[in-house]
Amino acid sequence: MRKSFLGLVYASIVLCFCQCQNPDFDRNLHFRQGVLDLTEITFKEDTAINLEGEWELYFGEFHYPPFHGKKELTGYLAIPNSWQNEEFGGIELPRTGKVTLRAFIHTNKQTVGQELRIYIPDIASSYRFFANGVLIGGQGKPGINQFDDTPRIKSKYYTLIPDDEVIELVFHIANYENNFGGFWGVPILGNKYALDREKMFSNARELFLLGALSLIGLYHFGLFFYKRKEKSIFYFAIFCVLLGIRLAFTGERYVLELFPKFHWPTAFRIEFASYYFAVPTFLLFIHSLFPEESKEKYVRRAIIVSCIFSLTLFLPISVFTILLYGFQILAFVIIGYVIHINLKAVINSRPNSKLFLIGLLILAFSVSFDILKHSLNSRGIGLTPYALLCFIFIQSLILSSRIANAFVRAEELAESLKISNESLLAVTENLEQIVSERTYQLNFSLNRIKKDLLLAKKIQQKILPEDGIKFDPLKIHLYFQPQDEVGGDFYDIFELDNGTVRFFVADATGHGIQAALYTMAIKSEYEAIKRFITKTDDLMNHLNQKIQNKFSGLKIVFSGFLLDIDTKTKTVYYSSAGHPNQIFQSVGNQIILNRTGNIIGLKKDQPYTQKQFQILEGDRILLFTDGMLEQKNEAREEFGMDRIQKILSDFQNKESERVLAELVIQLFLFQGKEEQEDDQTMVLIEWEKNDSNQNSI
Repeated sequence: MRKSFLGLVYASIVLCFCQCQNPDFDRNLHFRQGVLDLTEITFKEDTAINLEGEWELYFGEFHYPPFHGKKELTGYLAIPNSWQNEEFGGIELPRTGKVTLRAFIHTNKQTVGQELRIYIPDIASSYRFFANGVLIGGQGKPGINQFDDTPRIKSKYYTLIPDDEVIELVFHIANYENNFGGFWGVPILGNKYALDREKMFSNARELFLLGALSLIGLYHFGLFFYKRKEKSIFYFAIFCVLLGIRLAFTGERYVLELFPKFHWPTAFRIEFASYYFAVPTFLLFIHSLFPEESKEKYVRRAIIVSCIFSLTLFLPISVFTILLYGFQILAFVIIGYVIHINLKAVINSRPNSKLFLIGLLILAFSVSFDILKHSLNSRGIGLTPYALLCFIFIQSLILSSRIANAFVRAEELAESLKISNESLLAVTENLEQIVSERTYQLNFSLNRIKKDLLLAKKIQQKILPEDGIKFDPLKIHLYFQPQDEVGGDFYDIFELDNGTVRFFVADATGHGIQAALYTMAIKSEYEAIKRFITKTDDLMNHLNQKIQNKFSGLKIVFSGFLLDIDTKTKTVYYSSAGHPNQIFQSVGNQIILNRTGNIIGLKKDQPYTQKQFQILEGDRILLFTDGMLEQKNEAREEFGMDRIQKILSDFQNKESERVLAELVIQLFLFQGKEEQEDDQTMVLIEWEKNDSNQNSI
């Protein structure tokens, strides 16, 4: 029976280890001088690519995409290596600082528009991540110095939809705390089904281990409550709980998933504390099992040294992460001493000592292997969790042999299983009725959601100005078409007290319900300041600060275009926050109104400027969002700025109502059978010609 059990344990280790090596991952492709060629790769349901190799490294600077001007390249960093102690141009880089990493992925046309996933492993100690100039996400807040930096280390999966055959990846990484700044693992790009499956397996794997450790720990705490003379049960229970805590604060770090605002330095210290206390607790467990083979003075010394290392956790993170190497040496010494104790117990024929030795050797090899990988900065899935699970099962078997009521417990479990089977059979017999009831409930919920969306659409339409609004001598025509029931576009028109008419157009990231909620927040903050700030650039600055201060955790990002028309002086003032170029049409001429600052919500203290120009009778201004420009036809061509300008030129002498109608008609004809890809908004403004001038003409 013992041989069968050991065979099962061995098979479990092999199976778990093999599962870690996903056969669908292509490990033969590498970045070379910042470029990865995937033009021959089609992202199928099982395709995933390791993004390892040479990335461009810019040390000491955060460069925002797209890179303007010449940037001094420090060198090429082989991901997932740290820049720490790397030498470029005869200069050895320090462990702390800020860097920009950039790489380009060349894909084929089939990949453009495909929904992909990108896995970002642990990065020390904070980062933000851009793809083709768009901020995708990040962890913590990378700062220009340690006072401006907010560390947070956690792996994460992001959605990436390439809009070009070349994907530019840019990482801003800051590390002022930890050893090995930068990637602790290999980022992965793949088909959404492949990475979603990998994420599910990873979560299931760690949750299974966490649940097993927690249950086994609590179970042995209960046993110790009824059998307190067995100190080995108590130490074993504490050891399982400490390992469970460590598992919750490492790997996928589920504590940070459950408590997103959990204080990161505290979480990092808990991770180290579980390691520092687990090693001496394990030594106490061995000592309680084989007291005659171990010496109490050595156990006491190991506990004292572990407590000293635990006190270092009150020091800054940048200090105690270096001291970890000293404790790893102590861990190796303790592992050797534990094996020595176990061998003496085998020689002395202690009960279950041989079985214990097999589990101990498996665990010792796995821990040593993972410590060596950690020292070489090779992170990722290790052997320890699986070997530990096998080891714990062996210890449970050993401890269970000392408990007289083990058979009673087995009978209780068998009875519980019988009851569960009977319950399952009853559920199976009534499955059709249960499915029918669930279907009714789902349909009821769906109808309620549809009613709520219809109400939301009516509310959004009510808060937007209606077509036909007029401020003499300006004629204004509007067009608003969200992609879904509600959208992320927002516009506002009103007259200041000094005879100036103010126009504001904004486009929140995304579309649908989420983007619509963002527009409510934008409208609320804009309404609070729009009447009191006269200059357009000052208003943009205030709006950006309010969004950053109030909604920084929600990562609200949007483009905006603010335009004031002074009807007394015939002067137009405007500021553009990352908004698409707008069009001013005068007699026989078109002027492009370029952006004057970055999108709002990206970072604090962004500079914005105000530009101005004169407007005459008959001149027109067209304001719009990128849903017009980026609408594609069946050939995947974009409507684009050129078509809009041509329509404005061709219909320059037509009524402004006709011009807006022609824009909408041409957009529909161009779109054809293709679905609308984004919210579409247009505001056409015309300075009416004087009737007397028209008559004289």
